[in-house]
Amino acid sequence: MYVKAHISTMHPMQMHEGKTAEYVYMLVNVIIEIFGYITAAESFQQEPSMKTGIATAVIALVMPVCVFATTLRLSTDIDLLVLDGKKVSSSLLRGADSIELDNGPHQLVLRVEKTIGLANHEQRMYISAPLIVSFNTQRVSQVNITLPRLETEKESAAFDASPRLELLDGDSMPIPVKLDILALTSSPKGTDYEAATEIYNKAGKRASLPQFATRMADDSTLLSGVSELDVIPPQSQTLTEQRLKFWFQQADPETRARFLQWVKQQPSS
Repeated sequence: MYVKAHISTMHPMQMHEGKTAEYVYMLVNVIIEIFGYITAAESFQQEPSMKTGIATAVIALVMPVCVFATTLRLSTDIDLLVLDGKKVSSSLLRGADSIELDNGPHQLVLRVEKTIGLANHEQRMYISAPLIVSFNTQRVSQVNITLPRLETEKESAAFDASPRLELLDGDSMPIPVKLDILALTSSPKGTDYEAATEIYNKAGKRASLPQFATRMADDSTLLSGVSELDVIPPQSQTLTEQRLKFWFQQADPETRARFLQWVKQQPSS
């Protein structure tokens, strides 16, 4: 998995094709020189069509590897929790708007987090149940996650009752997808989305992918220490405040009182 901040407007396939073609022409000339095919080299220089033909043949061999990598476009309304059976570190995703995926089957666990309007013209943060999404990126260069309209309490309640989303490729064509709600069990240590995904995949349910049923080594411990990655960037403060308000409203009076007491004990900076 490769995480990147997308800054170029050029289509990924165009960038791959341009670099690959340039590299192939260099490669053809180097091969001729190394193996000392003098006769072939002379013909090669005299016959432009031969040079083009060889380059085209090599491109045909190389392009399937380069072109059919997949870019998963991220959205600010989606919190990606697990990718292909492995927990996703929020620190690694900070500032990125896309992830590079290998060609083949993939599975996401995500939550929808979106500010919605209330009847009294106020707003609150809506957070959906974790959803598990399975799909295949074979011969797909880009995946875009498209959500239904979620602006009101009524629309969010309808989404809770029957979650739905679409995956579209770079040409806005639908990608077959299997969608389900990921059941969670409470634990004193908090929610383990990776473990819940493993259990789901072993259960053979609607969106299960057995190949992701075995948990991979978790590299999030490498980021467990306090570092510059743990400092929340300024643009995230609004979302953080909304989340704090949301969870405070969910708590009972006793929990709220303990939390407020804890806040009073914290240093001001």
